[in-house]
Amino acid sequence: MSREEPDVASETKGLRRETTDNRDSITDSGSELTAAAHTVYRGRRDPTAPVGDEVEVTVNGEPLDCRYDLLSASPAGFQFGYGGSGPAQLAIAILAHAFGDEFATTHYQQFKREVVSELPEEGWKLTKQDLEAWRREVVGDA
Repeated sequence: MSREEPDVASETKGLRRETTDNRDSITDSGSELTAAAHTVYRGRRDPTAPVGDEVEVTVNGEPLDCRYDLLSASPAGFQFGYGGSGPAQLAIAILAHAFGDEFATTHYQQFKREVVSELPEEGWKLTKQDLEAWRREVVGDA
């Protein structure tokens, strides 16, 4: 996760803000594993936007689906930076996208408490590698 700074290239510092610059990269660009390794989730808040449109969350530049079929906690959409219904909606949507519906419905409350509620107000970035690290902490050797 990293804070998004205008006009400054951001680097992922991981869920615990550790430096990840020394991670090995996957060079086989044709594999499914490579595509998953490069999955990037970004969130930003626009306080001037209408209610329900203040938060934009994307995955690889495309809007992230709210996944109301799994949880209908926040009709106003995603939120982050605190524990509530909007952050719960974001938590389940990210986990469902990354790991599937069953994992998401089982672990979204914990993800909300440990990650989503701690995301910085000014914007954030999570990679699939960040999510994998969190998942390993939760379920062991996933």
